[in-house]
Formats: sequence, C-alpha cells, structure tokens
Amino acid sequence: MHHFVTEQDAAQELYALLAEARTLYLRDVVTGSKQYHRYVEDFVNSHRYIDCNHAMCRNCHEMNIHILKGMLYDCAHLVKPLFAATDFSFEKCMEVKQTYDTFSPPVTPCEPEKIWERPLSLECNLTRKQMISITACVNAYHLFCVSDVRVEDMEALFACRKGFSIRVNKLRLVAILFNSLLEHSLIRYEWQSTLETGRLLVRKSGKGFVSQSNLSSSLTALRKKMTSAAYGIQQAVDELAK
Repeated sequence: MHHFVTEQDAAQELYALLAEARTLYLRDVVTGSKQYHRYVEDFVNSHRYIDCNHAMCRNCHEMNIHILKGMLYDCAHLVKPLFAATDFSFEKCMEVKQTYDTFSPPVTPCEPEKIWERPLSLECNLTRKQMISITACVNAYHLFCVSDVRVEDMEALFACRKGFSIRVNKLRLVAILFNSLLEHSLIRYEWQSTLETGRLLVRKSGKGFVSQSNLSSSLTALRKKMTSAAYGIQQAVDELAK
C-alpha cells in the first residue's frame, strides 16, 4: 500500500475523492433528483474511514474529507459547474480548492427564503450490533436514569434526533463512553458541543441540560482518578470497535 508522504499525495487523494463525488453527483442529484445536502452527507459518511493504520495517511484522509465537505457546502456555486464541465481535471479541482481556502461566505442581514441548516450530527455510522453493545454497556453501568434503556433510545441519541433527550445518572461515565468512542474514530471530535447544542442530555436533577463544560470537566476529573466502571466501559468500546 502506498502511504501519504508529500503534499502532492494528499492533493491526489483529494482529487480522487472529488472525481468520485462528481460521478455520484451526476448520477444521484442531476439524474436521480436526490436532495443536494443528503448527497453530501451520504458521500462524506461513506468515505470517512480508510483501510490503513498509518497515522499520516489517516490524518491526511481526515483533512481531505473535511476540505471536501467544506467545498461541497460553502463553494457549491463553484463545485456544481466544475462537476458538470467536460474538462474536469486535477488542475481545475485545485483551482476551486484554492478559491475555497480564501473564500468567506457573504453575510446577509436578512434572507427572504428559509436557508437549509445542516442537521446536527455526531457523524457516526454505528451498526445495529454496535448499538446493541452500547445499550448493554449503558444498562450494565446505569449511565442513565432509565431502568431499561432500549436500543431505540441509543439510536435516537446517536442520531441526535430532534426532541429526544435522556436523563443522565452518571455523567462521568457518560463522558468516558463518548470519549472512548471518539478514540476509535466512531464519533466526531466535537461530540461535547453537539450533545449540548442538541439538548440531548438532561441533568440528573432534571433541571436543565448537560453542557459542553459539564462533559469536559467530568471527563477531566475521571481521567485523574479512573474507576473500575470507567475501565469496564473502555474495554466494552474496545470490543465493539473490533
């Protein structure tokens, strides 16, 4: 397997991703009438991981996925004509990428039409089997104030389903669960802010929602003094990530 070594290697992978994104755009959006934002999310989520444990390769791929997503959203007015053009090439793609690097979306005080907002997401693609394992873990360690958490509850939580929330029983253990999933690249880096924004976790008192600061401080405190339950959760995540 060829590993990423130079900036040119990273640029070539970005071009390959754009070429594949172009093929699916023409097939699914132009011909199939798929919603553009759904096409973007589906493409990004289906190309998030690579079959390589080399650190530089993984970092470059993650960077390229981030760039690609930004280009597809923030520079859609440039990407769509690029994809539709017959002279699609590496050079043309790098020109659009350079424009994206210096592009700032215009700020308008008022828009007559409702602008579509990106759905809140932990950017996870967990299987049903992994969801069952997570549910068993949260029940075993009583992470939430629910006598028997269902798989459907965890699916709603990880999907950031609008209107869904669950009351936390052991915040530190909830924090270590999500952090362990992050360590295996199963959820996005910004999981703390995502959970806060979505108001997905209710405080144990039932008054208010768990904030990013609450999660961060709980994780820091537990790292300083790990418990057998915390180690058990880490081991459970290690197993489901295999």
